[in-house]
Amino acid sequence: MRVAVIDDESIFRMQLKMMVEKVSAKRALDLEVEEFETGQSFVEALTERRFDIVFMDIFMPDMDGIETAKKLRELTEKTFLIFMTASEGHYPDAFSLHAFDYVTKPFTLDRIDNVISEIVDHTPIDAIFIKITVGSVDERIYLKNIVSVTTDGHYLEIHKDDGSSSRVRLTSGEFISMTGSDRRFIMINRGIIINMDYIDRIEGGDVYLDDRSIYPMSAKKIADITQKIRDYQFSNN
Repeated sequence: MRVAVIDDESIFRMQLKMMVEKVSAKRALDLEVEEFETGQSFVEALTERRFDIVFMDIFMPDMDGIETAKKLRELTEKTFLIFMTASEGHYPDAFSLHAFDYVTKPFTLDRIDNVISEIVDHTPIDAIFIKITVGSVDERIYLKNIVSVTTDGHYLEIHKDDGSSSRVRLTSGEFISMTGSDRRFIMINRGIIINMDYIDRIEGGDVYLDDRSIYPMSAKKIADITQKIRDYQFSNN
């Protein structure tokens, strides 16, 4: 996700950029941060590229944050807009522009972490992806396209719905952490994670997936795993 930080004070831009990058690393998100010193420079950049998240200072010389946000909204309503200020007096203006949140200065890492977490929760499920490195190449894989994940030594094989797979040096636990709170994924056995959206059926202790793969459930947890799958399927029907 592309993130813009607009603030005429370099110290706040630098602090916020560092915080966003820390959250990005902590949550295994692909957040690319770009700084802007003025509202005008940000508006000019919008002619060439779009941003998923915008942190906008309200009090800036020449073109203030409210005016800049109006120009942003003329182009798109989809961007998550977060206003930043030391004063709370502009709440009405901020939310009339469909601001997602309002952060008062000085902000903390926990506050920025919470804002970004809420944005991720509001992101359409089909747009969520993980970023992995295969060899020396960065690869973006959308969670909706992952059918299953299996362990092969110190590596994981990520099997996708187009029949291809990606081999990456990760543990099963690290993969689960990267998916965050995504309910589609469940570990059914040691080293076997499946996307429940691709389940065709369950027979005995085996799970049959739409790509014709068959995986065994942990013998000691068949009843528990089966119930979790049934609960997920019921809640998504």
